[in-house]
Amino acid sequence: MLAPFEAAAPDVPDSVQYDIINIAAGGSLTLNVYHIRLRDTQSAPSPTSAVIHIHGGGLIACSASVFVTPCSRIVRDTGTQIFSVNYRLAPEHPYPAALDDVSAALKWVRQNASTLGVDIARIAVMGESAGGGLAAALAIRARNEQLSPPIAYQILSYPMLDDRTVGKVPGEIVGWSEDDNVTGWTAYLGHPPGGPDVPETASPARVKDVVGLPRLYLATTQLDLFCRENLTYIQRFIEAGIEVEAHLSPGLPHGFEGMQADHRVGKEIEEHRKRIIRNL
Repeated sequence: MLAPFEAAAPDVPDSVQYDIINIAAGGSLTLNVYHIRLRDTQSAPSPTSAVIHIHGGGLIACSASVFVTPCSRIVRDTGTQIFSVNYRLAPEHPYPAALDDVSAALKWVRQNASTLGVDIARIAVMGESAGGGLAAALAIRARNEQLSPPIAYQILSYPMLDDRTVGKVPGEIVGWSEDDNVTGWTAYLGHPPGGPDVPETASPARVKDVVGLPRLYLATTQLDLFCRENLTYIQRFIEAGIEVEAHLSPGLPHGFEGMQADHRVGKEIEEHRKRIIRNL
């Protein structure tokens, strides 16, 4: 399932550059973060927006390098700066390791905003699949810690939100399966999923109250195992009066963008992301 996401060397537009920066994340831990930006960012007349990007991979696989190419197109067309985090993977590093890592990246960007040329009031979080779930968890943690200014937006694609999605799911499912889901969640939680004591910052669908969370963009697909949990999450934001943009695409499996990079719906979702980021 994860093999299609393994990519060749990044294809980066001439106007964009990226560096791998190392940031301290507590103790002796150092994180690798891909900093993707326009070549002339430092000479920009005013601070830019920024995006903390969190890659997919079921919480157990993949890396930020796979997403440099699509992230670079977003940078080219919006002028934002993207910080894509190589977070620690389960099962070697169970919860809360990955969340701690992406939290450390957000903190580092905020602390170094003046040097980077970033407006800390215009920082979004973005992720696909497990990365979307981690982005949602990061938004919950930031809300709970009363981060100010708060995260501006969460941009989620078919996010992995609910450890309780176990057992047979009605309807046709293509791609990431029920068994895959149990594997990923068990590795991340350190125990079988679906029990009563899983924290909301591990499984965002368990959040007790969505009030105070950032505006939400969520794209999902009908053949995705996560479709139902995604729609339930969207409904909670609607009921709380939080701005939501939701897209449900028929006939497509989980992670279809990694299987066919030039798919029409994938291009549409990329344009949605760009539009939101331009308006941060």
